[in-house]
Amino acid sequence: METELTSTKSLKLTDNSLIFMAEIVKWAKFLAICSFVGLGMMVLAGAAMIILQFERQANGLSTVIMGLFYILMAVIYFFPAVYLYRFATASADAIEKLNEDTLEEGLENLKSLFRFTGILMIIMFSLYAVGIIAVIAAYVIKM
Repeated sequence: METELTSTKSLKLTDNSLIFMAEIVKWAKFLAICSFVGLGMMVLAGAAMIILQFERQANGLSTVIMGLFYILMAVIYFFPAVYLYRFATASADAIEKLNEDTLEEGLENLKSLFRFTGILMIIMFSLYAVGIIAVIAAYVIKM
């Protein structure tokens, strides 16, 4: 899926491109910060569920499992948030200083964000497919 680009031409950003990139960077940084806040809330919610379950000394483990699930989801979502934040900060620096190397670093993080998210989507769709097949199989066996 990787495309190898070989060219003697140089790609230059126009003034409008830099304006668009500056706005993209602002929104990327905003979304990254919101993601970190959301991650913190998920970890706190998960920890609270686990702690409250043990304080009540209840027999069921469903609250503990749900708390661990929240924490696991926060760990998984941490990586896209970091990639987005790194893209935003490196790209902002590149625009400010007109530095091609820093822009390349930012774009590399954006690529990592899309790759991570794409792999995660493939995993999720695979799990959905397995779940659907399991439900259909259970229904057929029950008949």
